[in-house]
Amino acid sequence: MNKNALYQLSYGVYVVSTWDKGRATGCTANSAMQITSSPATIAVSINHDNYTNQCIQDTGKFAVSILGENTDPGVIGTFGFYSGKDTDKFDKVKPVVKEYMPVVADACAYIVCEVIDKMETSSHTVFLGKVLDADVLKQDEPMTYAYYHKVIKGKSPKNAPTYQGD
Repeated sequence: MNKNALYQLSYGVYVVSTWDKGRATGCTANSAMQITSSPATIAVSINHDNYTNQCIQDTGKFAVSILGENTDPGVIGTFGFYSGKDTDKFDKVKPVVKEYMPVVADACAYIVCEVIDKMETSSHTVFLGKVLDADVLKQDEPMTYAYYHKVIKGKSPKNAPTYQGD
């Protein structure tokens, strides 16, 4: 199997965030998509080893910050290569609170969801969320995963669905 074919799927670059006992936390994700338009429903895929996974299960809510091409690449590194269990990621990245959820202020848009269902795979939980709020924060092209790899020269963290041991 040529795993490079999987890179031909279209992805974005997101920060999925939630609360950890009153402290904002989150992780970088590339697997987020709209499932339905009415009611608006979003799916995100979070690795079982990501601390954010347990925090979403505890709170029953998550936010998706859609990163733009002009978002500081340090945001991706902060949320993708450190554990929220040990690091206050929002200490380094300015948050705004929307519908009671932490959102990356430097994102081009956000979506806040309430978990309505989930599906377990061997390595990830796919959370389905009913959209509670969404808005555009600034005019910027949403960052694609291809842009992240080709222009920013970014790497996939080991917990990313697209990680291939690169």
